[in-house]
Amino acid sequence: MATKIDLRTDEHTRRMLAAQGQSPVTAEQGQAVAKEMGAKYIECSAKTGLGVKDVFSLALKESMKGRWGRVVKERKCAIL
Repeated sequence: MATKIDLRTDEHTRRMLAAQGQSPVTAEQGQAVAKEMGAKYIECSAKTGLGVKDVFSLALKESMKGRWGRVVKERKCAIL
């Protein structure tokens, strides 16, 4: 998961990274690393709210997977 994606376009952040000979990580770079690790990749910005709901939805979906990657059957509760 990539957070603070709003900083990619922030001039102050870009100048500070440039002073250290660095640049912001691109979405493609993040996806490549996630693929190497066998992980899911999703981006978000808590500051702007972009992608936050998607992060929680993906986390919930992944947490519902069983041992072999299948979604665990949902249990229904009954109130007696």
